[in-house]
Amino acid sequence: MAHTYLYNPELPFVQKGAKGNRMNGNRFVTMDDMNPVGFSTVMRWAFSKNPQREEKKADRFRLPVKKDERIMLESADACNWLGHSAFLLRLNGTLLLTDPCLFSSAGLKRLVDTPFVPEEIHNPAYVLLSHTHRDHFDTGSLKRILKHHPDIHFLAPMRTGRLLKKLGTTKYTEAAWYQHYNGVKEMEIIFLPAHHWNRRWMYDTNRELWGSFVIRTNNKTIYFAGDTAYAGHFKEIRKLIGNIDYAFLPIAAYRPDWMMRRAHVSPQEAVNAFNELGAKYLIPMHYGTFDLSDEPIGEPIRLLKQMYESGQMEGQLLVPAVGETIRL
Repeated sequence: MAHTYLYNPELPFVQKGAKGNRMNGNRFVTMDDMNPVGFSTVMRWAFSKNPQREEKKADRFRLPVKKDERIMLESADACNWLGHSAFLLRLNGTLLLTDPCLFSSAGLKRLVDTPFVPEEIHNPAYVLLSHTHRDHFDTGSLKRILKHHPDIHFLAPMRTGRLLKKLGTTKYTEAAWYQHYNGVKEMEIIFLPAHHWNRRWMYDTNRELWGSFVIRTNNKTIYFAGDTAYAGHFKEIRKLIGNIDYAFLPIAAYRPDWMMRRAHVSPQEAVNAFNELGAKYLIPMHYGTFDLSDEPIGEPIRLLKQMYESGQMEGQLLVPAVGETIRL
C-alpha cells in the first residue's frame, strides 16, 4: 500500500531524502509501527499488583525547590527547570519555554510547587511543544501563558495547530521530523524524531505528531528529547547534528516495563542514549513532579546518580533543583 507523508511545505528539511512523517489514513505512524497503548493494556496495568508497592509507599523523596530569578535578570545563557519536562531557556538573550505543564489538572497532581507562574516570566518569545500528551500540553498552563504573553510563538509538531487555535492563538509553526523552523533569527531550531506516540482522548490516537528538538546557537547545541523510548534515533541524531553540549533527557515512568518501555526510557536507557548522543552534559527531566508509574518517586534520580558515580556516563551530570538557574 502506498503511504502518504505529511510535512510543512514552507520549512526546509535538514536531512537528505527526508519527506515528512508517514501517515496511515488520518494518523501518524510510529517509528517502529508499534500499536500504541490501548484501553485493555491500561486496564491490565490498573489491576496488576505493583511489586514495588511497599517500597513506593515508603519513599519520601520530594524535589527541592529553589526560586532563582537569575534566568530573567541576567543576559547569560542559562536554563531553569520548572518541573517535569518544562524548562525556561535563555539563549542569545531570547527566552524559551519547553512543554509547560505548570499546574495540577484532572488526574495529574503536581508533587512540587511551580517556581514561576506565567505572569512572573519576563517576555518569553517561544514555546517548544514536543507532543500533546497532557503532562506536556496542558491547556490550563497554555491559556495562562497566552493571557499574559499573547504574542508568544509556538514551535510545534504537525497538526498541533488546531489545538492551539482552540486556545486562542494563530501564532504557531508546525514541523515534521527533520524540518528546520524558519524565522527564528536568534538561533536554529530543528524538529527531530522521538520513539513515542500520542493521544489526548479515547479516539484521537496519533492524530498529532510528536518529536524532539535541537537548538543551536553560535556557540552551543542543546538537545531536548521530549518523551521517548530507547531506539536508534539517538545515534542517528548524533550523526546528523554532530557535537551536542547539553542533552535534556527523561529518566522516569518506566515501570511496569512491559508497558512503559514502548514510550519512556529508564535511567539506564537514558545513560545509554546520552552516551550515544555524545553530549557533554546530561540534565535529567520527567521525574519527581508527577506520579505516573509504578516505580518509587525517587528511584530514577537515585539510580542515575549511582550510574554517574560508577563512571557509566561519558560526560557530566547536572541535577538542578526545581526553579534553580544553571548557566549554560
